[in-house]
Amino acid sequence: MKKWKIPFLSTRKTIRENFKLNFTQSYVLTLVLIGILGVYYVWTLNANATRWYTMRNLEMSKRTLLFEDNLLDVKIAEVESLNNVTSNLVVQKMEKIDKPQYLILKDSNLAFSNNWQKTEPAKN
Repeated sequence: MKKWKIPFLSTRKTIRENFKLNFTQSYVLTLVLIGILGVYYVWTLNANATRWYTMRNLEMSKRTLLFEDNLLDVKIAEVESLNNVTSNLVVQKMEKIDKPQYLILKDSNLAFSNNWQKTEPAKN
């Protein structure tokens, strides 16, 4: 049923009859689709691997920063320690107190003691 033999056939029907894929064309088309899907799969794997590598580097830098933070906390504690403060030359050059007064905490009540040290008897 060719167009030139039967004049009343539509062009759509003739185009449909001429549009047939043979075995080789369908095989090539299938291989092209498999190739495109393979490239997409490799691209996706590469993107995920790159994200994983970036996250791993960030975790390592986070761990390093936390370790450095802990070291700084230890150094701050050493500087603020009582032994370090009392052995400081500036503190040693300070004058001694004659009658010290201490604040004492007893049963969550604050009491102020005027004479913490034993007083000596008055000399006549």
